[in-house]
Amino acid sequence: MAAANDDEILEGFLCPICKADLKSATQLTSHFESQHEEEQDLLRSLKDIFGKAKKIILNADESELKETFDRALRLNTQDTFYVEEEQTVGVCRSSSEYFRAVRSARLERYATETNKLLIRLDKLVCNMPTEPSQRKQHEQEVVPWLDGSSVKLCPNCAKPFSLTRRKHHCRLCGSILCHDCSLFLDLNIAKAIVDPSAPQPQPSQEVTEKTGLRLCEHCYNLVELRKQMQESRNAKTALMTSYEQMQSLMDQARPSVAMYEKMCQSLFDGETTYNLQDVNAMRGKIGKLAEGIDLLSKQIVTFAGEPGTRQAKLQNSIRQAAVNYIKEELLSLRKLPTESRIEEVRKERYERAQRQVELERRRVEKEREWKEGEGSRNGGASIQHDDDNPLLEQMNIIRGYIRDARKELRFEEVAILEANLKELKKEYQLQMLSNKT
Repeated sequence: MAAANDDEILEGFLCPICKADLKSATQLTSHFESQHEEEQDLLRSLKDIFGKAKKIILNADESELKETFDRALRLNTQDTFYVEEEQTVGVCRSSSEYFRAVRSARLERYATETNKLLIRLDKLVCNMPTEPSQRKQHEQEVVPWLDGSSVKLCPNCAKPFSLTRRKHHCRLCGSILCHDCSLFLDLNIAKAIVDPSAPQPQPSQEVTEKTGLRLCEHCYNLVELRKQMQESRNAKTALMTSYEQMQSLMDQARPSVAMYEKMCQSLFDGETTYNLQDVNAMRGKIGKLAEGIDLLSKQIVTFAGEPGTRQAKLQNSIRQAAVNYIKEELLSLRKLPTESRIEEVRKERYERAQRQVELERRRVEKEREWKEGEGSRNGGASIQHDDDNPLLEQMNIIRGYIRDARKELRFEEVAILEANLKELKKEYQLQMLSNKT
């Protein structure tokens, strides 16, 4: 490369003396030997440069590369200086409108074609006959099939049709294809695509001609694209998932809080249905639910959202509502009574029950005496031994159920079983009183 007198930049195998372009290194060397004999030192330097360049091209050492270029710069008799000038911006043109027009036409064509396929798919899956012969006739009535008498090759794979490679038709466009190029769409999935409000079915392991619709690759891709669009629209975001989980924990906490209040009231009344360990276990369960609600509400606030937007305000409102719910409903529970207070109340309740039993025994004795005056009806009845009493066996079975229910924190079931146990105890006491008399 060299600079001419008019500041024109020249490139190629140029003679450093006369600036002639010799097109190759060999011609440049010959030209220099014949035209510029007096510059033999420069010729040797030029040969040395070309020799070093050849070695560099043939994987020469990197140090030689640097030395060669440094020497070439030193041997350059005419120093050329390049001044970096600021480039001016030329004419520019925006192609956005053109690209939008091309894309809109393409999308509109695909949308129109997809809508036509969905209309045909709706007609196919609705009132689909169960009989194979009727089903084939129904499919041909909805979508006319192309005449394949003149078609010798599969349009997709270009393989010839024969006895082993039969001709098939796409159920949405009616085109001809072979079995290997066919794709099958599950009927349940087809119904879900036509009716997005229907529940999404689970795809079967293998879809065959009996359980699906035979489609060509083009129609299958368009229907699958529409299915993916529906799934993306119905897909739940991480924020929605966290909010639903928080609502689920709140739904679990409400009956737990009501059960805790019922258990506390039972202890204050002196009942033996629940004990202090049961109530503490229920309180621990409510505490875990409160921790989960608090953690999910914090997670909702941390989701990306620009400050001051409607989404950010909604997330902050959800967090504040969760905090208020935890403070007012889950952390403001009634304090438990002490064990001494529980024992005292139970003792008073037991004494009242004993007095009622004594009054009932006296009433039964009076009725017994009155009946004996007229003649006892049960004089010859034998008294059943306590060990063989079925009431005792039933009470033992219920006590086992109560222990299992307490281990699994099913305290509502405990309350029902305790009520049944009380009825059996009362019946057993009345039976014992009647036997004594």
